[in-house]
Amino acid sequence: MATYCKTVPRLEKRVFMIIATDAPGMEAARAEHLDGHLEYVEKHVDDYLIAGPLRDIGEDKLAGSFFLVAADSAEAAEAIVGGDPYFTCGLYGVIEKRELTASAGHWMGGVIWQDADEIRAYANQARPRDD
Repeated sequence: MATYCKTVPRLEKRVFMIIATDAPGMEAARAEHLDGHLEYVEKHVDDYLIAGPLRDIGEDKLAGSFFLVAADSAEAAEAIVGGDPYFTCGLYGVIEKRELTASAGHWMGGVIWQDADEIRAYANQARPRDD
């Protein structure tokens, strides 16, 4: 058992982080498509581990969006966010995508390891694969 907190099961689906930075001059598009964006997020909320707007540090103006998506594949994650009106209207100028291993945190309820030896072999890999 982990020393300082509870061990929890690994997530069944893969996890993808998508950071979408607004293209310059798209403030009007963000405002115009807000209702559709929020409706889309609500309809797909079970696919998101967390999502929300981004700001540059110390700034009030929105600068982009962050999506942490649980999906079976990168293509499935891209399809989930790709239908969002913020994506379809061209709001985002730069979209960064990464796969990650959800390993620890309050929203997970603990950590995925029993001890360091359990994960030592995976320390330099993206995630342990069952496939």
